[in-house]
Amino acid sequence: MGYSLSWAALKGGNPETVCSALGLRATRKREQLPKSKVTGAALPTGWYAILFNRTEIKDQTLEKLSRAGEVVSCFVEDHVMFSSASAWKNGRQLWRVAHDGGQDGVLHLETSGDLPAEFASIQKNLFAKQEKETAEPDDLKVHHVYEFRAEVAKELTGFRLDQDIPGISRDIFAALEPKSGSLLSRLFGKKDKQ
Repeated sequence: MGYSLSWAALKGGNPETVCSALGLRATRKREQLPKSKVTGAALPTGWYAILFNRTEIKDQTLEKLSRAGEVVSCFVEDHVMFSSASAWKNGRQLWRVAHDGGQDGVLHLETSGDLPAEFASIQKNLFAKQEKETAEPDDLKVHHVYEFRAEVAKELTGFRLDQDIPGISRDIFAALEPKSGSLLSRLFGKKDKQ
């Protein structure tokens, strides 16, 4: 099946700050894996992550959230092998990296902005793995460059959705829902209560 989701992490963030910035509110529901439409989790690295299932976080939302501090975001669409990561601060995008393996091939990597120092070593490592994989006589088995966005985001925030988070117990994710009248309530089809 595969992932189709996006997430953003706010450095030094907490549920109250993120919910206030995005017009959300916490529910009492906790999840070991993020299955609700919107979930949040406090990470042991000092970041607060918010995840959106089957939805891409729009630049407008990242811009708004970054007014509260430094933000790193990630988008994954496994079905078409598209992934991206970006960083935002003070309402503006600092950098972005995208990979569209389904359209542009396994070595595609599009970048913009002032990339983090970690970029070069991660790129070198993944491209070397990809070239070795591509040289094998069998069909392509692993799409290494696709993992670029996850590796950069993990290096910066300590979070990668498909890997265990050291120091975290079960049910780390809190289900969140849009407040009535918020932009997200309109995006998720929640009707305002009159």
